[in-house]
Amino acid sequence: MPHDIQTAERAVYEGMWEIDQYANFSPGEQYAPLFDSLVRPRCHGYGTVLDAGCGSGKGAVALQALGYRVELCDLTPTGLIPEARSLPFFETSLWSDFTRDRGFVDYVYCCDVLEHLPTVFVGLALSRMLEKARSGVFLSVALAPDVAGVWAGRPLHLTVQPYDWWRGTVRELGCVTEARDMYNTAIFMVEPRR
Repeated sequence: MPHDIQTAERAVYEGMWEIDQYANFSPGEQYAPLFDSLVRPRCHGYGTVLDAGCGSGKGAVALQALGYRVELCDLTPTGLIPEARSLPFFETSLWSDFTRDRGFVDYVYCCDVLEHLPTVFVGLALSRMLEKARSGVFLSVALAPDVAGVWAGRPLHLTVQPYDWWRGTVRELGCVTEARDMYNTAIFMVEPRR
């Protein structure tokens, strides 16, 4: 996919991580217990998890505290909190082919990320995550426009769609085992089709 889009997006988020109000909010940290409640009954022991679009890494740290072996990826490591910097990290966009040469994980964990992508990349990014996951992908997706974009000079949520649109998109690409409309957020657990 076009490298210039990735470079431009990286620059936007490197600037955003310098803003405390943006850096303090972490849906990944917030949804870790829900992910654990959905995954623990299905797996024996604790699995490997890729926090895709990890942002600050607070979600990855929360997952590690729950007993998962976690690696992280994002456009930039700029926002990582000190506790997350010790975890394995690789720099990539979610629409890139990040499955090559990196092996598989049991689960991909992706919170408050897909709505940040240009709509044309949403399906490709979800496909890449499903390729990476042996067992499933956990998604939380914001359904409303962002409020932090004023600091970037443009909206950060580039794909603002209603719950039914997201559910249909996710169903086209994987087997949905959990779908929740939580008013401003959609939650999905999706298994790869193999």
